[in-house]
Amino acid sequence: MPELKPIPNSRYYVEFNGLENKLIKSVTEVSFTGQTAGHEKPLASTKDGKTLWQSTSGGFEENPNITIEVYVVEGDMDFYNWMKATMPKSEGGDGKWSSNRKAGSIVAYDSEDTEVLRWNLTNAWIKSMKLSDFSAESKDLAVETYEIVCEQINRAK
Repeated sequence: MPELKPIPNSRYYVEFNGLENKLIKSVTEVSFTGQTAGHEKPLASTKDGKTLWQSTSGGFEENPNITIEVYVVEGDMDFYNWMKATMPKSEGGDGKWSSNRKAGSIVAYDSEDTEVLRWNLTNAWIKSMKLSDFSAESKDLAVETYEIVCEQINRAK
């Protein structure tokens, strides 16, 4: 049996073209859901009363997406500017959605700092943004939460 080497979930890196070396607090909800077709009802009944069913892939139910939390750093507006670039002009954005989709990666490292997992994202863009709460009683650091949608997530490692 091969030696088991669990991978810590606290050793990771997230990057998008032009957005490297950012302080990423967390990566959550990396998800995409396949859609099926044909399974809702039987296709036919055959000899001896056997019912035939068929289920096949119908593509994605929704585009793959991830959610990241980024620490707010004075003077760094890169993620916000990326989001603004893809927003329609009618909503206060730059209206340049198609030219501002980015390739990106989520990378995980083992305890020896060796890359052991990699997911590559294709044509990603920011779907939503949320700013953390501010409170005089809080001891937390400010974060911005971004939901990022992409066309594909492929595990490369």
